[in-house]
Amino acid sequence: MIKNVVFDMGGVLIDFNARKTITTYFPREYHDVLMQEVFGSELWHKLDSGHLRHDEAISIVLPRIPEETRPLIKEMLSDFYSYMPPFPEMYELIKRIKEAGYNVYLLSNATPRFFDNYLNIPALSLMDGFFISCVYKMLKPQKEIYEAFCNKFSLNPEECFFIDDMPQNIEGAKNYGMKGFVFKNLDIKNLEKALNAEGVIF
Repeated sequence: MIKNVVFDMGGVLIDFNARKTITTYFPREYHDVLMQEVFGSELWHKLDSGHLRHDEAISIVLPRIPEETRPLIKEMLSDFYSYMPPFPEMYELIKRIKEAGYNVYLLSNATPRFFDNYLNIPALSLMDGFFISCVYKMLKPQKEIYEAFCNKFSLNPEECFFIDDMPQNIEGAKNYGMKGFVFKNLDIKNLEKALNAEGVIF
């Protein structure tokens, strides 16, 4: 029986979409190089895993990108949450789940900037606990992160339903014994169906 509903953050609670951000703020000729050198590089993984500071990331990436893009990229790396607005619909969904008596948690790959910005994400005010990758020096979909998450909050993985926008992260959760759902395009209707199918009624 599912007792705990666990949420990823980017792409689930907030609109994390690197390609959309690049196309919104930069001319077309810069899109490929910025995706490759910034958003698609190992920098994000190292930031999320707590093995690289933001100032270090900035000093590494700026020489790799066109000079005219550097001021805005520096700003984005310093405070990317400003470019990732929350999904109001997810706040309402989580509120209903919480009011129905289920525990709700956050399990996210995220940088230390999370702790400067989480108060600006309304859905997080409903959470029973946070598990942020950079604190524990591990990343989804490593098995260890799901195990550490369950141990931290004394949860049985078989009683957890995990929601993430990345298929590999859901696969990792399922391999550890959780149920899960790949959440795409703010498809709340199908998410509700998947939760209901596992007995989560709200």
